[in-house]
Amino acid sequence: MDPLTIAALLVFAGVVGVYGSVIGAGGGFVLIPGLVLFFDLEGVEAVGTGAVALAAIGIGGARTYDQKGLVDRRGACWFAVGAIPSALFFAAVVADRIDRAVFVDLLGLVLLALAVFVVVMPTTFEEHGEPDLRSLRALPAGGILVGFLGGTFAVGGGLITLPFLARLRRLDPHRAAATTAATAMLSSLASSSGHAIVGNVRWSHAAVLVVGAAIGSTFGASRAGRLRPRTVLVLVACGLVATGVPLLLH
Repeated sequence: MDPLTIAALLVFAGVVGVYGSVIGAGGGFVLIPGLVLFFDLEGVEAVGTGAVALAAIGIGGARTYDQKGLVDRRGACWFAVGAIPSALFFAAVVADRIDRAVFVDLLGLVLLALAVFVVVMPTTFEEHGEPDLRSLRALPAGGILVGFLGGTFAVGGGLITLPFLARLRRLDPHRAAATTAATAMLSSLASSSGHAIVGNVRWSHAAVLVVGAAIGSTFGASRAGRLRPRTVLVLVACGLVATGVPLLLH
């Protein structure tokens, strides 16, 4: 890569890192479309490259949350039972077989659908307490859906996982966010592994993205949690629309 492209990737990844940390939902839904629109990566290559970067960045955050005792390990493990094989399968087998022109349009539609989901989903958390056994049985099913989104498009997993875990496991907002970070990291590792196996990763770009996003995430983390929940949802929805529409027009 030439120095100008490296600098542009660093700045872009830094902005995504700040945005993702401030909203607390990660920045995959901005990172992947940006690689397509601004850096001319093919849709599936952008997904594979972005998945590697997201997995590398997520390891540190998930580990920190777990050390603080915020991760619901039991819930995360049951969720991973569905998410990991699903993400690996869709990344290695399905994503690369979708027509490249259709892939970008599908990604745009998924982002717009997620924008609608974010606007209409409940913003309140369930009353805290002990979840029943039925919640554990439902977690792998949710993991399969998130694995599909992560393995195929590398977007949307956290947006769905957060309210899903909060409702089924009766977690407070901090534990729900921490557990979501852990499950997203596991799903991203599976997704990135699948894409790496079939050659969908541009490693030179992924390395630069990791550095830029790590810097941006560190800066944004100090400002996270200062916005009202409804404001965060508006910012997330705006980000989804702002990236989904250009993909459909691309």
